[in-house]
Amino acid sequence: MLYRFCPEIPNLPEELSNFSEEDIRKIKDEFTGVKVEPGSKSSYTLHTSPLDIKNFLLPYFEEHYDFAFQLITSDLPIHKDFERRSCYNYIFSSGGDVNTVWYDDDLKQIDSVIFPEHVWHNIRVDTFHNVINVSGTRIALTVWEKDETAIGKIF
Repeated sequence: MLYRFCPEIPNLPEELSNFSEEDIRKIKDEFTGVKVEPGSKSSYTLHTSPLDIKNFLLPYFEEHYDFAFQLITSDLPIHKDFERRSCYNYIFSSGGDVNTVWYDDDLKQIDSVIFPEHVWHNIRVDTFHNVINVSGTRIALTVWEKDETAIGKIF
């Protein structure tokens, strides 16, 4: 299974959901993956979420999970994630009619979905995938268990 919806995880309450893109960008970008040319804006950034969000979600995740905001401002290339095999995402703002697409090892499309806002979902990220049709900024919370054996790849 490449994705599943997770109704067992509650929606974030309003007081934990009212972060703007500008608020999030004030938090240091922790993304250590592939970067764009120096001086140009990265289309993917990762910002550690506040402790109150983690505390709210701890009953549903183990203590060692990481919690971060992700901002996506344009289509992402086909890739496998580095250091994680799956993640839970909660989209605050979709950034358009954004599709998450998965591919087999020959880069033939095998599945595609448009995830709704304010619904938790779990996705496989150790399978080739990308995000396409981004027309604005996609703002999401992502939660994952770090796995240093997950060797990412980007096309």
